[in-house]
Amino acid sequence: MAEKENLHQGHRQRMIKKYLEHGIDCFEEHEVLEILLFSCYTRRNTNDIAHALLKRFHNLEGVFNADYDELLEVENVGPNAAAMLRFFKDFTKRYNHDSHCGIVLDSTQRMCEHCHRLLKDYTVEAAYVLLLDGAYSLINEFQISRGVTQRVDFDIKTIVTKAIRSQCSRVVLVHNHPHGVALPSADDVVTTRRAANALSSIGLELVDHIIVCEDDAYSMRNGHLLPDIWYNCEV
Repeated sequence: MAEKENLHQGHRQRMIKKYLEHGIDCFEEHEVLEILLFSCYTRRNTNDIAHALLKRFHNLEGVFNADYDELLEVENVGPNAAAMLRFFKDFTKRYNHDSHCGIVLDSTQRMCEHCHRLLKDYTVEAAYVLLLDGAYSLINEFQISRGVTQRVDFDIKTIVTKAIRSQCSRVVLVHNHPHGVALPSADDVVTTRRAANALSSIGLELVDHIIVCEDDAYSMRNGHLLPDIWYNCEV
């Protein structure tokens, strides 16, 4: 038993040494998962678990997009490992958010591309708000709702409060239709008008409301909806 544990420990040390010397690109997908699971299984070989995850979800993207309960269905994946894999996905999203702050979204195409990256992997409906400065640079973005099945929930009071605190000049609303097409509903139009009116009352501009689906993003402004709101928009 001790001999087996020593062999296993040596394997982990070799894997970590390989990473430190050559980086992550030298690993196969199952090896990336294997290393990631080291922290959850201190005495167990994680190779078979990594292969089982990939067999179920096909690739790394599928593993990290899997729901907590789906991960638990994989043999030998316990609550800690399932939670860690979900945390890693959210950690990556937070890191990407921080690294994206300061990017310039001064065209509809750039806004749509950014919003598509932000929400394309969500399997439930979610809504975000983007806060921009006068030069259309991203100051901050935050999730305002998630998991609403019938319609998005944009809390206007929260949007206004965070916009004021950020000292932004412009706001973009974005939500997804994970199992549909990127076209606005009647509720989307009503919500957009309410947000535009509330922001206008404090001197801020609602630049757009973008709707994301798996392979597309739709700009309500470019779709000529609510032209009285966006008749003077420069983007």
